[in-house]
Amino acid sequence: MTEGEARDLLRRWPGGGGLEDWIANRRWQATPDGWNVTGELQGRRFKIEVIAEGLRVSGYAAGGAPAVWTVTI
Repeated sequence: MTEGEARDLLRRWPGGGGLEDWIANRRWQATPDGWNVTGELQGRRFKIEVIAEGLRVSGYAAGGAPAVWTVTI
């Protein structure tokens, strides 16, 4: 999946109250398995990984377990 396809998928995703749209509109830095999202929202940093079903989005906060969800194709 290309970065453009990933951004489009996030923008079209109906869940999350706009969080996916916020992620889609940020700058991304490529990693071997996806992208790191620049900046943070309410103390969380985000990572996007390409998986067979679509995208795995992880939100990390200092000292806490990550919030992880799947955005499907």
